[in-house]
Amino acid sequence: MSLKKVVILAALFCCGIAAAQKPAAAPAYAPKYDPRRAVQDISVGKFYMDRGDIHGAIARFKDAIEYKPNYAEPCLLLGQAYEKKGDPVRAVDYYQRYLKILPRGRDSRKVRERIAKLEEKIKQEKSAARNPSGS
Repeated sequence: MSLKKVVILAALFCCGIAAAQKPAAAPAYAPKYDPRRAVQDISVGKFYMDRGDIHGAIARFKDAIEYKPNYAEPCLLLGQAYEKKGDPVRAVDYYQRYLKILPRGRDSRKVRERIAKLEEKIKQEKSAARNPSGS
């Protein structure tokens, strides 16, 4: 075997070993489960809510759900945040997600009452949009 072929084979062999030793990258779609981070995001989100930064709070509550998908508390808090923001459709969506996770939770009765009131408000807004003159 010629020296040139040996060098090429050695280079290919080394590259193969190096490639085999690299850890596989996690798929981009894989959830990043981190319950501690989710709890931290909720804490920061509550801080933002107390300060009146609803957009910041919403972002942190959504992050909490990303790090712990079936976590009821951020769903409840997102419902409250969207309600404060004046977005009843999204508020109802997150309240319903909360009830899906905790159908008999300690706040479930209050959440169902909020949903009923918000759905009535949505219905009235749609009615008013169809009849702007009020007739």
